[in-house]
Amino acid sequence: MKIGFYAPLKSPNHPVPSGDRAMARLLIKALTACGHEVEILSELRSWEGTGSQRAQGKIIALAQKEVERLTNYYQTNQPPELIFVYHVYHKAPDWIGIELANKLHVPYLIVEASFAPKQIHGRWHIGHQQTLKCIRTAQIIIALNPIDVECIKPLLKSSQSIELLSPFLGEFPSPLDNVSALTKPALRKPALRKQLAERHNLDLNKVWLITVAMMRAGDKSTSYKQLAETLSQIDMDLWQWVAIGDGGNFNQIQRFFRPLAANCFFTGKLGAESIHQWLSIGDIFTWPAVNEAYGLALLEALAAGLPAVVQNYGGVSSIVEHNRTGYVANPDNRGEFTRFLEKLIGDEKRRKNMSTEAIKKFISEHSYNTAVSNINAICNNAGRNQAGRNGVAA
Repeated sequence: MKIGFYAPLKSPNHPVPSGDRAMARLLIKALTACGHEVEILSELRSWEGTGSQRAQGKIIALAQKEVERLTNYYQTNQPPELIFVYHVYHKAPDWIGIELANKLHVPYLIVEASFAPKQIHGRWHIGHQQTLKCIRTAQIIIALNPIDVECIKPLLKSSQSIELLSPFLGEFPSPLDNVSALTKPALRKPALRKQLAERHNLDLNKVWLITVAMMRAGDKSTSYKQLAETLSQIDMDLWQWVAIGDGGNFNQIQRFFRPLAANCFFTGKLGAESIHQWLSIGDIFTWPAVNEAYGLALLEALAAGLPAVVQNYGGVSSIVEHNRTGYVANPDNRGEFTRFLEKLIGDEKRRKNMSTEAIKKFISEHSYNTAVSNINAICNNAGRNQAGRNGVAA
């Protein structure tokens, strides 16, 4: 099947890395692995972050030109048989995929649609209304974050459906294709940990806390600030913190941790394999996760067998299972996050048990092969349903 792919929030070709870009690329990779031909429809980014009506109007005008371009293009070229749109919400509505699907009379499918009723009279009213239209038009909506289902389900007609898809990773440098992987982290951990400790002057006798996150303004900076406040309340003789990431707020974030500098190591930006090395030799992944949907870094920690201490925002609890693969604290109770982290720092046996359970959960719920199979079934089902509507034998 030929699939037209569009990501209004951030193109998979966008130069700035992020979880959205990574997931867009993963979805394309999964669709291609299913045998589908994937064509990126447009690089136009519909995201508008200030609430400017003028800026939103310009984006709409550009989108209309893109629809016109694509419509003309497909008059002489093979059109897609399905339009696949990733991540739609009021600040980044879909103005292209929905119109093209209508013109081509092909199924329209959305992955990760979010609907915020409180925004109906807000600065993104136009985007809010368009997102509502997209949700009510899509034949199938794939939810990566279970919390989105609550607001979307009441909007749907009986002919529409919601499919849950667990967030997943692609080729991750860890042999997690069978149960023997449960022993791998324990086997390679001591030598690599010693090597990195000597290279970066880290304390082998402390519990190593790992964080992987972009260092940018907004919720990321808020999370780092909360984490600094939490660590300041825990005995510094017990822990060593490794922060992996970079971004425009790097210097400000470093200042948050200045009183704790002796226990903190900032690696800067690292590649996937280096990130996995740190995750595989760490003891705890910790991150407040303020306003995060789920977080691919949490999945990477899960795959590496790293128990996590997080706060319960968005779909975070669908990845970190409380009391099994880590601890999930109530965001309204900041002291709980500190207590959970302190508790896990002091309980080596609990960390080892959670490590084993983390890898088991990743293998059973978040594997790439399972995601590929589920995505393929959903796309094929959308195609069959459309054929039935058109009176064509599937």
